[in-house]
Amino acid sequence: MIGATALQAGPVRSIRLVLPAQPNPVIERIAAVFTRQVAERCEAKVTISGDSPARVELVIQPGIGTEGFRIVDGTDGAIRIVGNDELGLLYGLGKLLHTSRVDQGGWTPGAWRGTSVPVCPIRGMYFATHFNNFYEVASIEEVERYVEDLGLWGLNSVVLGFPHWQFQGFDDPQAQRSIRRLKSIMRAAKRLGIRVGLGEAVNDGFKSTPQELLRTPVPDPWGRHGNFGVNLCPSNLKAHDVLLRDWGQLLDEFADVGLDFVEYWPYDEGGCGCKQCWPWGARGYPKLCREMSVVARTKAPKIQIILSTWTFDSPPAGEWEGLAKCLAQKEGWVDYILADAHEDFPRYPLEKGVPGKLPLLNFPEISMWGQNPWGGYGANPLAARLQRLWNQTEKKLAGGFPYSEGIYEDLNKVICGQFYWNPDQPAVETIKDYIAFEYSPDMVGDVAAAIKIFEQNHLRDHINPSADKAYELIQAVEKRLSPKARRAWRWRILALRALIDHELLKHQGRLEGEILKGAFDELTAIYHAENAHSMPIRPPQIRIPDTKRAK
Repeated sequence: MIGATALQAGPVRSIRLVLPAQPNPVIERIAAVFTRQVAERCEAKVTISGDSPARVELVIQPGIGTEGFRIVDGTDGAIRIVGNDELGLLYGLGKLLHTSRVDQGGWTPGAWRGTSVPVCPIRGMYFATHFNNFYEVASIEEVERYVEDLGLWGLNSVVLGFPHWQFQGFDDPQAQRSIRRLKSIMRAAKRLGIRVGLGEAVNDGFKSTPQELLRTPVPDPWGRHGNFGVNLCPSNLKAHDVLLRDWGQLLDEFADVGLDFVEYWPYDEGGCGCKQCWPWGARGYPKLCREMSVVARTKAPKIQIILSTWTFDSPPAGEWEGLAKCLAQKEGWVDYILADAHEDFPRYPLEKGVPGKLPLLNFPEISMWGQNPWGGYGANPLAARLQRLWNQTEKKLAGGFPYSEGIYEDLNKVICGQFYWNPDQPAVETIKDYIAFEYSPDMVGDVAAAIKIFEQNHLRDHINPSADKAYELIQAVEKRLSPKARRAWRWRILALRALIDHELLKHQGRLEGEILKGAFDELTAIYHAENAHSMPIRPPQIRIPDTKRAK
């Protein structure tokens, strides 16, 4: 989707956006997102009527390729974005926006022209909504805007999870609040034509679950399967009935949104190790998922089923082989297999084939790897790691759903999204385009160099003197940025990462001093993490002694 950035003559302070005749609500929303993006970044105004030195026309013309677009110059001087469909218009506007200069001088339209069609049909994101993280506690307007921002980079699917284990039951006021919030996020996506789904740890229960319904713990010597203590055993007839009843009620809660996917999860949270269910991925799990799919398709016949194999055979237990045998016997109830792990991509589906001969999706861990607390030190760019893992999949994927705990991995999301759009797009090139748009085309080299150093210093016990070089680069760039870019949260999480690493190096890793305290406090405010779980989400807290009181 992204190519080299080149700019036309400019800038201009007024843009006329010409919509198709009788635009529908989706197209009107796409236009509103473009208008907001321009207003947030420069002084240019977007209008839909009147004269303007720049004119952008939106046209729908099927035949380009599903969700694809074409950008051409019209004979009348207008920039014409031709979308195969409504999403094609969204991505075409995103392409034009991301290859333009948008700063205090105004809007200088990018010179990229051509046709672009996504390779992978599923370009998703999984938003975790728990632990009082950003998606759970930020204003709903912020989260909705964030979904729109990602849409401009090619996102076409969003999945969210309902964390049963946080609540007493559906009548718990906090559970109803969570459901309302998830639905609001889904509706924001739907307004742009983005598909939505619900992720479900299939035997997860509420905190009020009776002890006699709970599962037998799964063997977990590698510590990969997760356990919040309220998973049910589906081989227990009473627990089985509760699971299907609650699943049906949860689907009913989202019926007015119109779910496009359900995504089943075996572990973290999930699993049962009893004799009837184990090995879970080969026995209890697919059996329960098939029954849940009957419930789902009774309520929504066109809903698609994504079957996750997260941490299958960790350690080996015959789960991949067992699932393959199960799907060979009962084909037709699954649409996609999702596979990934904490480390390397699983070899089974690449070497022995995907169970059921189904399309394969990945689930990159862009949030949690290698730092604790996650995102507690600012931006966590992982370009080299994501490129290495992407290469392991050998271009056999139909897309994926990166796992997100917040906004600190914004760049990682864009990298993964561009892999899905164009599997040959290197992560380093995506970084350059991201920098040019989010910060400035003039700063690409210096910021890219700093980002590379950040990844080299990703592990908190391996910060080396290069952190000072990254800090110097970021400090120099900050002086040259426009005021709007300098204040934006995407710059702040990058600048704070440079500052934090610089200070940690100076203090030999010790969390101390007013400077680090101020940096962590600012990150906490950006993430809305004041009440977040201290282990995974909230940045470190530093308390400065009151020396006057001590005296």
